Amino acid sequence: MKKILLILATIIFTVYNSYACFDTYLFLKKNSMVYPYKSLVFELNGEYSINKIGNPAEDSFLSNGNIYYGIAERFSLQFSIGSGEKSRNEYKIDYFGLRGVYNIFSSMSNNHTADFILEYHSEFSDFLGDVEFSVPNIFRSSDITYVIHPTLNYNLIDKNFQVGGHTGIFYNFNDNGIIGIGAEYLSPQSGSYSGSRITKSEFATSLFFGAHIGNMIFIQNEIAKGLANSRDFGFAVTVKFIK
Repeated sequence: MKKILLILATIIFTVYNSYACFDTYLFLKKNSMVYPYKSLVFELNGEYSINKIGNPAEDSFLSNGNIYYGIAERFSLQFSIGSGEKSRNEYKIDYFGLRGVYNIFSSMSNNHTADFILEYHSEFSDFLGDVEFSVPNIFRSSDITYVIHPTLNYNLIDKNFQVGGHTGIFYNFNDNGIIGIGAEYLSPQSGSYSGSRITKSEFATSLFFGAHIGNMIFIQNEIAKGLANSRDFGFAVTVKFIK
């Protein structure tokens, strides 16, 4: 009965909601941000931003596909390709991203992990995009997971740095589900695609929900609300397929 309720809740959130370094698969597996050695993961995600509730024509959308692979015990790679953010009635595969994650610290009890992430993403048209460095820290205590993730972004076109970060606290239940809240400052909580995402604001907060369904599928959702210089709302959904 609990599993049926979990699936129903996931479906409900998927219809209305969203996406999120917040990663259901890694949180439930109690891993760092490095994907397990020799694991192969496929991911699809979409994000919808409501810029002004009173003007639907200003809504925007982005989507992408990602492939993750565990190169070594402490190192994994990610490749992304997708349609960058644009009007909701447009779709075009026009950007790509590359990301490497290296585990720099894991405590003996695995209740604290820290990783170094180097990421690059750009449009195919000019190959001048963003380089991002970040150090996600994950803390665990029983069924509680806490994330502190500072970021440093450099735009090759504007030639400027942007310092930001995000944080979140999550509760794991049934070993198959997770729910939490997050907050961000100039830093998208999703690692798959940086830049102006979901709320396009200086400050934002979000509600996060994720679940493990069957043997191979993980789904996660996020609904975000900007708090300063913001769009009205943002929604996202991500599905991972583990092979």
